[in-house]
Amino acid sequence: MNALSKIKIGQPQTIVHVRTEESNILRKLMALGIMPGSSLILEQRFPSYIIKIGHTRTALDGETAASIFVE
Repeated sequence: MNALSKIKIGQPQTIVHVRTEESNILRKLMALGIMPGSSLILEQRFPSYIIKIGHTRTALDGETAASIFVE
């Protein structure tokens, strides 16, 4: 299990855990489809983390990316 902020760009990953105590961030991530069992691809790290989930791309800040764990 690795934090999203540590994985290689372009390799499909499956979300296994989201670690945050802030309910508003958790609700936002769930609305974007970022939840355990979802597949994603990291496309970019700088200046923001860009991930693709299905046909949707979204930008995440570093703190949020570090709270998402994949394998």
